[in-house]
Amino acid sequence: MFILIGDFGNATPYLKIAMKRYLIILLPVLLFLSCKTNPPFTPENRVSGKIFLKVNFNFVPQSKTVNKVVLLEDFANVSCVPCVTSNRIIKSLTRTSYGPEKLVAIKYPTNFPAPNDLFYLANKPVCDSKILFYNIFFAPTTVIDGIEKPSSTDSSALKQKIDARLAAAPSFEIIVTDTFISGSYYIDVQVNSLAAIDLTNLTLEAVILEEEIEFSNPPGSNGETKFYDVMRAVLPSTDGISLAAVQQSGSNLVETEADLIANWQTNQLNAVVFVQNKSSKEVLQAGISLN
Repeated sequence: MFILIGDFGNATPYLKIAMKRYLIILLPVLLFLSCKTNPPFTPENRVSGKIFLKVNFNFVPQSKTVNKVVLLEDFANVSCVPCVTSNRIIKSLTRTSYGPEKLVAIKYPTNFPAPNDLFYLANKPVCDSKILFYNIFFAPTTVIDGIEKPSSTDSSALKQKIDARLAAAPSFEIIVTDTFISGSYYIDVQVNSLAAIDLTNLTLEAVILEEEIEFSNPPGSNGETKFYDVMRAVLPSTDGISLAAVQQSGSNLVETEADLIANWQTNQLNAVVFVQNKSSKEVLQAGISLN
């Protein structure tokens, strides 16, 4: 794109001055809009309904066999070139190698290497909180069950860490069901204790995911147009629900809500729920709603 400012033909002197001023103002805007990593237009965060989360805890240990579900949290950016490889690997692991009965993934957007990742900008407070919690310095970074950080682009290293965590005996059973009624999203969670365990520092978080998002043109500079398991909201917050506080309250039922945003694809939403030790960062168990 070339813009010639110096010559306006037979225009009057006053018109020439006005046109120069107009181009001086317009030029930075045109350059910004032509930036390769500028994301496409995204609709404003208009509220279309509510998300209602209901969690019922049973702290009496139950004697039953429950499979461990591993949580994979990945930090990525739409302009991160290595993320193309890690995203492909993670999709294969979650959809093919293990499935949601063994492995669930959450993608947290970052503001690096490019600061204008549209997913990051859509939920900056949550992204910043998670980046700080895990001390994330570069993308991609993959965290397995809160405590392992294998190379994001090494499928063998990822599988090794996942398999090791699958061998651990879970302390909880997490059952997640969801449904849409009259434009609102209802999530019901049952958490059952499987062993006597110290609840101090244990919290529960529910993360709303958009399972698949596709663009006609890449929103960043790495060429990707399709994204999976993108975090859209965290309930009640990244601080989570304190299990110790729930037990001490004498009421095992916790209810909370959040806004449902209009431009989310409701047929692509899932809820991932996990129990984590906020001190050690270890994720003890996870679960996902299966639409």
